[in-house]
Amino acid sequence: MLTIDRASDVVRLHFRSRRSTAVGYSVSAFLTDGILIDTGFPDVAGDVARALDELRPRAAAITHWHEDHGGNAELLARRGIPLAASAETLATLRTLPPTGLYRRLVWGRHEPLRTAVTAADLEPLQLVATPGHSADHHVVWDPERERVFAGDLFLGVKVRALHRSEDPRAHAVSVRRVAGLRPRTMFDAHRGPIPDPVPALLAKADWLDETIAAIERLIRAGWSDRAIGREVLGRENAITVITLGDLSRRNFVRAIRTGADNEVVSAQSSVDGDATMWYA
Repeated sequence: MLTIDRASDVVRLHFRSRRSTAVGYSVSAFLTDGILIDTGFPDVAGDVARALDELRPRAAAITHWHEDHGGNAELLARRGIPLAASAETLATLRTLPPTGLYRRLVWGRHEPLRTAVTAADLEPLQLVATPGHSADHHVVWDPERERVFAGDLFLGVKVRALHRSEDPRAHAVSVRRVAGLRPRTMFDAHRGPIPDPVPALLAKADWLDETIAAIERLIRAGWSDRAIGREVLGRENAITVITLGDLSRRNFVRAIRTGADNEVVSAQSSVDGDATMWYA
Protein backbone atom coordinates (compact mmCIF):
# COMPACT_ATOMS: atom_id res chain seq x y z
CA MET A 1 0.00 0.00 0.00
CA LEU A 2 1.27 3.45 -0.91
CA THR A 3 0.11 6.92 0.05
CA ILE A 4 1.68 9.86 -1.78
CA ASP A 5 1.65 13.21 0.05
CA ARG A 6 2.33 16.21 -2.19
CA ALA A 7 1.56 18.85 0.45
CA SER A 8 4.96 20.53 0.02
CA ASP A 9 7.84 20.62 -2.45
CA VAL A 10 8.99 17.37 -0.84
CA VAL A 11 6.87 14.44 -1.95
CA ARG A 12 6.42 11.79 0.73
CA LEU A 13 5.87 8.19 -0.34
CA HIS A 14 4.45 6.36 2.66
CA PHE A 15 4.72 2.56 2.30
CA ARG A 16 3.03 -0.13 4.37
CA SER A 17 1.77 -3.66 3.86
CA ARG A 18 -0.76 -5.76 5.75
CA ARG A 19 2.01 -7.52 7.64
CA SER A 20 3.98 -4.37 8.43
CA THR A 21 0.79 -2.62 9.55
CA ALA A 22 -0.05 -5.56 11.81
CA VAL A 23 3.14 -4.99 13.81
CA GLY A 24 2.91 -1.19 13.65
CA TYR A 25 5.61 -0.58 11.05
CA SER A 26 5.63 1.60 7.96
CA VAL A 27 8.35 3.53 6.18
CA SER A 28 8.62 6.57 3.96
CA ALA A 29 10.75 7.52 1.01
CA PHE A 30 10.98 11.14 -0.12
CA LEU A 31 11.33 12.88 -3.48
CA THR A 32 13.03 16.26 -3.75
CA ASP A 33 14.62 17.97 -6.76
CA GLY A 34 13.91 14.84 -8.79
CA ILE A 35 15.90 12.66 -6.37
CA LEU A 36 14.24 9.76 -4.60
CA ILE A 37 15.61 9.17 -1.10
CA ASP A 38 15.37 5.48 -0.16
CA THR A 39 13.50 2.75 -2.02
CA GLY A 40 10.94 1.16 0.29
CA PHE A 41 10.84 -2.51 1.30
CA PRO A 42 10.56 -5.62 -0.89
CA ASP A 43 6.88 -6.36 -0.25
CA VAL A 44 5.87 -3.01 -1.79
CA ALA A 45 7.95 -3.43 -4.96
CA GLY A 46 4.81 -3.13 -7.10
CA ASP A 47 3.91 0.18 -5.46
CA VAL A 48 7.49 1.38 -5.94
CA ALA A 49 7.40 0.47 -9.63
CA ARG A 50 4.16 2.38 -10.17
CA ALA A 51 5.54 5.38 -8.28
CA LEU A 52 8.65 5.35 -10.47
CA ASP A 53 6.42 5.39 -13.58
CA GLU A 54 4.48 8.36 -12.23
CA LEU A 55 7.20 10.43 -10.57
CA ARG A 56 10.14 9.59 -12.87
CA PRO A 57 13.02 10.45 -10.51
CA ARG A 58 16.30 11.37 -12.18
CA ALA A 59 18.32 9.62 -9.47
CA ALA A 60 18.00 7.98 -6.06
CA ALA A 61 19.97 8.04 -2.81
CA ILE A 62 20.03 5.16 -0.32
CA THR A 63 20.69 6.02 3.33
CA HIS A 64 21.67 2.47 4.37
CA TRP A 65 21.27 -1.14 3.32
CA HIS A 66 18.41 -2.26 5.62
CA GLU A 67 15.54 -3.76 3.65
CA ASP A 68 13.04 -1.01 4.48
CA HIS A 69 15.44 1.53 2.91
CA GLY A 70 17.43 -0.31 0.25
CA GLY A 71 14.94 -3.10 -0.36
CA ASN A 72 14.22 -2.12 -3.96
CA ALA A 73 17.69 -1.00 -5.02
CA GLU A 74 17.84 -3.77 -7.63
CA LEU A 75 14.51 -2.64 -9.10
CA LEU A 76 15.83 0.89 -9.54
CA ALA A 77 19.16 -0.30 -10.94
CA ARG A 78 17.41 -2.51 -13.51
CA ARG A 79 15.48 0.56 -14.67
CA GLY A 80 18.73 2.44 -15.16
CA ILE A 81 18.08 4.98 -12.39
CA PRO A 82 21.44 6.29 -11.13
CA LEU A 83 22.08 5.52 -7.46
CA ALA A 84 24.00 7.40 -4.79
CA ALA A 85 25.09 5.36 -1.79
CA SER A 86 28.27 4.68 0.12
CA ALA A 87 30.61 1.98 -1.13
CA GLU A 88 29.78 -0.01 2.01
CA THR A 89 26.05 0.25 1.37
CA LEU A 90 26.41 -0.95 -2.21
CA ALA A 91 28.71 -3.80 -1.20
CA THR A 92 26.28 -4.93 1.50
CA LEU A 93 23.32 -4.72 -0.88
CA ARG A 94 25.20 -7.07 -3.21
CA THR A 95 26.03 -9.66 -0.55
CA LEU A 96 23.10 -9.21 1.91
CA PRO A 97 23.94 -10.67 5.31
CA PRO A 98 21.43 -13.13 6.82
CA THR A 99 18.43 -11.49 8.48
CA GLY A 100 15.95 -12.87 10.98
CA LEU A 101 12.72 -14.56 9.99
CA TYR A 102 10.70 -11.74 11.57
CA ARG A 103 12.31 -9.24 9.19
CA ARG A 104 11.46 -11.33 6.16
CA LEU A 105 7.88 -11.64 7.42
CA VAL A 106 7.50 -7.89 8.02
CA TRP A 107 9.38 -6.48 5.03
CA GLY A 108 9.60 -9.35 2.53
CA ARG A 109 12.56 -11.14 1.00
CA HIS A 110 15.35 -8.73 0.10
CA GLU A 111 16.65 -9.17 -3.47
CA PRO A 112 20.40 -8.65 -3.81
CA LEU A 113 21.72 -5.85 -5.98
CA ARG A 114 23.02 -7.61 -9.12
CA THR A 115 22.75 -4.97 -11.83
CA ALA A 116 25.64 -2.61 -12.50
CA VAL A 117 24.96 0.76 -10.89
CA THR A 118 25.26 4.13 -12.58
CA ALA A 119 26.63 6.66 -10.09
CA ALA A 120 24.22 9.51 -9.35
CA ASP A 121 24.98 13.20 -9.19
CA LEU A 122 23.02 14.45 -6.18
CA GLU A 123 23.77 18.15 -6.48
CA PRO A 124 22.73 20.18 -4.59
CA LEU A 125 22.20 17.37 -2.05
CA GLN A 126 24.99 15.70 -0.09
CA LEU A 127 25.44 12.31 1.58
CA VAL A 128 26.76 12.75 5.12
CA ALA A 129 28.17 9.75 7.00
CA THR A 130 26.27 9.09 10.25
CA PRO A 131 27.22 5.60 11.51
CA GLY A 132 25.61 4.09 14.59
CA HIS A 133 22.23 2.69 13.61
CA SER A 134 24.25 0.77 11.04
CA ALA A 135 27.89 1.06 10.06
CA ASP A 136 26.97 2.34 6.58
CA HIS A 137 24.27 4.82 7.64
CA HIS A 138 24.21 8.21 5.88
CA VAL A 139 21.78 11.11 5.90
CA VAL A 140 21.01 13.28 2.89
CA TRP A 141 21.68 16.95 3.57
CA ASP A 142 20.17 19.81 1.55
CA PRO A 143 22.38 22.81 2.40
CA GLU A 144 20.41 25.27 0.26
CA ARG A 145 17.12 24.63 2.07
CA GLU A 146 18.71 23.60 5.36
CA ARG A 147 16.88 20.32 5.66
CA VAL A 148 17.98 16.77 6.28
CA PHE A 149 16.57 13.45 5.16
CA ALA A 150 17.54 11.42 8.19
CA GLY A 151 16.84 7.78 7.35
CA ASP A 152 16.93 6.03 10.73
CA LEU A 153 19.17 8.54 12.50
CA PHE A 154 16.43 9.85 14.81
CA LEU A 155 13.36 7.57 15.19
CA GLY A 156 12.71 9.10 18.61
CA VAL A 157 14.60 10.52 21.59
CA LYS A 158 14.67 7.41 23.79
CA VAL A 159 15.16 4.33 21.63
CA ARG A 160 16.00 1.60 24.14
CA ALA A 161 15.92 -1.60 22.06
CA LEU A 162 18.72 -2.00 19.53
CA HIS A 163 19.77 -4.47 16.88
CA ARG A 164 22.87 -6.51 17.65
CA SER A 165 24.88 -4.53 15.10
CA GLU A 166 24.15 -1.03 16.44
CA ASP A 167 26.76 1.20 18.06
CA PRO A 168 25.23 3.71 20.53
CA ARG A 169 28.48 5.65 20.99
CA ALA A 170 28.88 6.24 17.26
CA HIS A 171 25.18 7.03 17.03
CA ALA A 172 25.43 9.79 19.64
CA VAL A 173 28.32 11.38 17.73
CA SER A 174 26.36 11.19 14.47
CA VAL A 175 23.26 12.76 16.00
CA ARG A 176 25.32 15.69 17.31
CA ARG A 177 26.98 16.04 13.92
CA VAL A 178 23.62 16.47 12.21
CA ALA A 179 22.35 18.81 14.94
CA GLY A 180 25.45 20.89 14.24
CA LEU A 181 24.26 21.42 10.66
CA ARG A 182 21.32 23.33 12.19
CA PRO A 183 18.62 21.89 9.93
CA ARG A 184 15.33 23.75 9.79
CA THR A 185 13.38 20.60 8.91
CA MET A 186 14.10 16.90 9.23
CA PHE A 187 12.39 14.11 7.31
CA ASP A 188 12.43 10.92 9.37
CA ALA A 189 11.83 7.67 7.48
CA HIS A 190 9.38 6.37 10.09
CA ARG A 191 7.97 9.55 11.65
CA GLY A 192 7.72 11.83 8.64
CA PRO A 193 8.52 15.57 8.67
CA ILE A 194 9.86 16.99 11.93
CA PRO A 195 9.96 20.81 12.02
CA ASP A 196 12.56 22.52 14.22
CA PRO A 197 14.50 19.27 14.70
CA VAL A 198 17.61 20.59 16.45
CA PRO A 199 16.18 20.45 20.01
CA ALA A 200 14.95 16.89 19.37
CA LEU A 201 18.33 15.82 18.00
CA LEU A 202 20.19 17.35 20.94
CA ALA A 203 17.76 15.72 23.39
CA LYS A 204 18.47 12.36 21.76
CA ALA A 205 22.24 12.89 21.88
CA ASP A 206 22.06 13.94 25.54
CA TRP A 207 19.92 10.90 26.42
CA LEU A 208 22.35 8.58 24.62
CA ASP A 209 25.36 10.09 26.40
CA GLU A 210 23.67 9.89 29.81
CA THR A 211 22.48 6.32 29.22
CA ILE A 212 25.90 5.19 28.01
CA ALA A 213 27.54 6.76 31.08
CA ALA A 214 25.07 5.00 33.41
CA ILE A 215 25.74 1.65 31.74
CA GLU A 216 29.50 2.17 31.94
CA ARG A 217 29.28 2.86 35.68
CA LEU A 218 27.43 -0.40 36.29
CA ILE A 219 29.83 -2.35 34.07
CA ARG A 220 32.71 -1.08 36.18
CA ALA A 221 30.76 -2.08 39.29
CA GLY A 222 30.56 -5.66 38.02
CA TRP A 223 26.86 -5.87 37.15
CA SER A 224 25.62 -8.40 34.58
CA ASP A 225 24.21 -7.29 31.23
CA ARG A 226 20.72 -8.42 32.23
CA ALA A 227 20.79 -6.52 35.52
CA ILE A 228 22.13 -3.37 33.85
CA GLY A 229 19.48 -3.53 31.17
CA ARG A 230 16.70 -3.74 33.71
CA GLU A 231 18.15 -0.98 35.89
CA VAL A 232 18.91 1.55 33.15
CA LEU A 233 16.56 0.68 30.29
CA GLY A 234 13.72 -1.30 31.86
CA ARG A 235 12.50 -4.83 31.28
CA GLU A 236 12.42 -6.42 27.84
CA ASN A 237 9.08 -6.51 26.06
CA ALA A 238 7.35 -8.65 23.45
CA ILE A 239 9.46 -7.38 20.58
CA THR A 240 12.51 -9.07 22.09
CA VAL A 241 10.71 -12.41 22.14
CA ILE A 242 9.35 -11.96 18.61
CA THR A 243 12.79 -11.11 17.22
CA LEU A 244 14.56 -13.84 19.22
CA GLY A 245 16.70 -11.19 20.87
CA ASP A 246 17.81 -9.46 17.67
CA LEU A 247 16.08 -6.31 18.90
CA SER A 248 16.52 -5.85 22.64
CA ARG A 249 17.58 -3.62 25.50
CA ARG A 250 20.33 -6.06 26.37
CA ASN A 251 21.91 -5.40 22.97
CA PHE A 252 22.33 -1.77 24.06
CA VAL A 253 24.28 -2.91 27.11
CA ARG A 254 26.33 -5.45 25.15
CA ALA A 255 27.33 -2.79 22.64
CA ILE A 256 28.66 -0.58 25.43
CA ARG A 257 30.48 -3.46 27.11
CA THR A 258 32.03 -4.57 23.81
CA GLY A 259 33.14 -1.05 23.05
CA ALA A 260 34.74 -0.72 26.47
CA ASP A 261 36.53 -4.06 26.02
CA ASN A 262 37.81 -2.97 22.61
CA GLU A 263 39.16 0.26 24.09
CA VAL A 264 41.12 -1.75 26.66
CA VAL A 265 42.61 -3.99 23.96
CA SER A 266 43.41 -0.98 21.77
CA ALA A 267 45.22 0.75 24.63
CA GLN A 268 47.20 -2.42 25.37
CA SER A 269 48.09 -2.88 21.70
CA SER A 270 49.75 0.54 21.63
CA VAL A 271 52.45 -0.70 24.02
CA ASP A 272 52.50 -4.41 23.15
CA GLY A 273 53.09 -5.52 19.58
CA ASP A 274 51.96 -9.07 20.38
CA ALA A 275 48.65 -7.72 21.61
CA THR A 276 48.13 -6.01 18.25
CA MET A 277 48.71 -9.27 16.41
CA TRP A 278 46.46 -11.18 18.81
CA TYR A 279 43.59 -8.73 18.50
CA ALA A 280 43.81 -8.64 14.72
